[in-house]
Amino acid sequence: MSPVRVQDFLAAAYEQELTMFRAGLDAVPDAEFQTPRLGHSAAWHALHISEWLRFFAFQDFSATYAHLGWESAPWMEELRGTPNANETNGKAIVLGELDRVGAKVVAHIRALTDEQLGDMLRAPAAPTGVRERLTGLGMQLRHVAYHRGQLQMAKKHG
Repeated sequence: MSPVRVQDFLAAAYEQELTMFRAGLDAVPDAEFQTPRLGHSAAWHALHISEWLRFFAFQDFSATYAHLGWESAPWMEELRGTPNANETNGKAIVLGELDRVGAKVVAHIRALTDEQLGDMLRAPAAPTGVRERLTGLGMQLRHVAYHRGQLQMAKKHG
């Protein structure tokens, strides 16, 4: 039996977490999807995750971000722009963007070489402005779980 590659383990963990996050988003009634609960709407949570995954995993620094949550930070000036989807779009469009980005991230992780796992990537919110790819991908995975929990809290208090 060959050992499991870190990339395959991480990709499977992303598939599982994104599936659970998607199920939580699916459970939000269409009529409430854009309604803020405990600060943000379900649509915002979905777009926040898709934007952070795109930003970190693909190092996409195009001016297409509006849901990173750091919009007032100086490093956001060059990144702020028209996103691929926004909170006013319908639930299907927002979830389609999350699904598109999630599938690309999973495929990207599987395709990484062992050497690429140690690459230092731009991460402006990090104290040094950079973060090791494997560490950052692990943090992004936990970030999805955190926002899945936020959706659950909003259900209880909404």
